[in-house]
Amino acid sequence: MRQFLLPPSYAGERRLAFSGADFHHLVRVLRLREGDQLPAVDAGGTLHTMRIARVGRSACDVEIAPASTRAAGVPGASITLLQCLPKGRKIDLIVRQATEAGVSRVVLVASERSLSGAEEGAGRISRLRRIAREALQQSGSPRLPEIEGPRTLASLAEEAVGGQGGWGAALFFHEEKLSATSLHELLAGAPPTVSVLIGPEGGLSGREVALLAGTGWRPVFLGSTVLRVETAALYALGAVETILQEREAWRVARRK
Repeated sequence: MRQFLLPPSYAGERRLAFSGADFHHLVRVLRLREGDQLPAVDAGGTLHTMRIARVGRSACDVEIAPASTRAAGVPGASITLLQCLPKGRKIDLIVRQATEAGVSRVVLVASERSLSGAEEGAGRISRLRRIAREALQQSGSPRLPEIEGPRTLASLAEEAVGGQGGWGAALFFHEEKLSATSLHELLAGAPPTVSVLIGPEGGLSGREVALLAGTGWRPVFLGSTVLRVETAALYALGAVETILQEREAWRVARRK
């Protein structure tokens, strides 16, 4: 479902004017005309109905209908993806897919085996935020994720010790089975916040695994097949979200 992302400053106004890139997207790309309607989502994930009221040569006016409520992904759950930087621009696809999956936050992580190129700083973050915005508008995802980093894996572990990271149920997915505890058991309490950490090409080092395990992060087995880093991220998010969404159904089945 295509939708339009309202500006971060949107505060309930009934009428807005768009020019520049937003005008181009609405009128030139989507080819909307006066009277056409489109779902629009604000920064908080609330869905609105937007109607094109006037189209000019370089700007258009829109009317925003009163907000309606909608389910936003996994009810009550906020999911963070912590992605160790892969090589090249694989991170672009990972951010796009994570946005489609409805995550609340993406944190880039510099790990021992990260193979990311020299591109750093605001340029990369700006590009990834643009990719996330495009993915949200194309997919109908309920929220625009925050994009942060890169952070060092050691700093994340330190926050876990101090309880300041807000990671909630902190999980790292690994190619070796390090624990007999299942993902269902780790999510059994329906935690309101879940963090999913995925390693880079080559995986996490033994030292990093020990650091995470020693600071409260719980290992989850990725399976015996070798997954590409971009596949692993989507695989892990899909598993977590499915379990959280169907937790009540699993409980019912267990009682029978």
